[in-house]
Amino acid sequence: MSNRLTHAVDPTNQVVLPEWWDRLQIAGQRMAQESYQERRDRLERLSKVLRTNEKAICEALHKDLGKPALETKLTELLPVYLEIRHFKKNLRRWMKNRPVRPHFPYLLSKAHLAWQPKGCVLIVAPWNYPMNLALMPLIAALAAGNSVVIKPSEFASATAELLTQLLSQAIGNEAVRVVTGDASVGAALCALPFDHMLFTGSERVGRKVAMAAADQLIPCTLELGGKSPVYVDESAPLASAASKIYWGKWLNGGQTCIAPDYVLVNRSMIPALVEELKAAAMRAKGKDDSTPPSLCCQIHQEHANRMRQLLLEAVQQGARIECGGNWDENSLQLEPTILSGVQAGMRLMQEEIFGPILPLVGVNHLEEALALVNSRPKPLSLYVFADNPEVQRRWTQETSSGSLTFNDVIVQISHPHLPFGGVGASGWGSYHGEYGFQAFSHAKPVMVNPHRPNIASLFYPPYTPFKTKLASWFLRLMR
Repeated sequence: MSNRLTHAVDPTNQVVLPEWWDRLQIAGQRMAQESYQERRDRLERLSKVLRTNEKAICEALHKDLGKPALETKLTELLPVYLEIRHFKKNLRRWMKNRPVRPHFPYLLSKAHLAWQPKGCVLIVAPWNYPMNLALMPLIAALAAGNSVVIKPSEFASATAELLTQLLSQAIGNEAVRVVTGDASVGAALCALPFDHMLFTGSERVGRKVAMAAADQLIPCTLELGGKSPVYVDESAPLASAASKIYWGKWLNGGQTCIAPDYVLVNRSMIPALVEELKAAAMRAKGKDDSTPPSLCCQIHQEHANRMRQLLLEAVQQGARIECGGNWDENSLQLEPTILSGVQAGMRLMQEEIFGPILPLVGVNHLEEALALVNSRPKPLSLYVFADNPEVQRRWTQETSSGSLTFNDVIVQISHPHLPFGGVGASGWGSYHGEYGFQAFSHAKPVMVNPHRPNIASLFYPPYTPFKTKLASWFLRLMR
């Protein structure tokens, strides 16, 4: 499977197209007519190739992110296996035409929704979960009958190279094409006339993708990020809350778009929460006081330096390190770092952290926490630890976020019946499961009317006084 972006000029519309573009379009036309069994077999081949190459996948993720094999299996492979399994079980039903009930005045008509693939899809995957976030939308796009181009991140080069090989083995080089390269390659791909684009990454790059899509009137799904807050209520058991929150910052070195970004908690509860977070840190490290091998590294030196600068600035402005903060210069590992005394004006409270730093922000009451969250851009995820039903009701009704999870973090992304997506600045659209099938499909309305005259024919021209009166009566009837 070639991963080069070479071009040929289309003389019809002057669009610069890659040399493989026509083959991808032909494959997409063929795939649109495939049966459930053919699509299912393609997903099964993908699953088999992944299972056969699990060791190589773990090695590539360790090379790119220092990711432990256990974490790779749980966060990169298990969700993909579960998604394939979910599609194989439900795809036949999703592909069927969906009948639409008759409606007056069209009582004699028949109508249904026919699910058709959009055509050729571009998936731009990020570096933080380079296997998972390339394959999860790929599964949905293939199941919907589309041909696909994947642009993996250049910062996870070992995984990108392996992904190219594995998809060639599983699917071939006609239906799916992996194109590698830097940001300029991604920009060139976004200029091509795809039928849908899905981008996962930063808000800054997401804006560029959205502008490129808008310039060509291409529908797009944007999975961005932002600052996902946590609220710890007085009714929550602190030990359980602290253990889950700390794990959310440990996972993938804090480089997760839906990781807890900061914690809002009553000021009087901060000392007790800090002690529970310290206990969670001790359990995570085990008996080794050094930076443990089961911790992912930061993706590259520039990103690690940004974490250091955020931490240094916060401490200089009055924040206090309660636990963590240890660095491993060689591996770019940063132990999850808990900060108290954090103020809203600090830079780490203005930018998405996207690393293992967790600020604790004191509030006086629930209303203050709600107001603070609502004063900021809508987050991709919102986490609330509370056993009080009234507190849960207020967070559900009075806030807007891509998802809302009570008494846990991150796990909502693995629920097969829930969509994953943002709202506002945290993203557009969603996918996973049936929502992914629909995202990459066009629900085409199909209506069949009998040949005999219908109500509409009563109002064909000429528009006589009688027809005008009849129309007025009809409008009154419909009000």
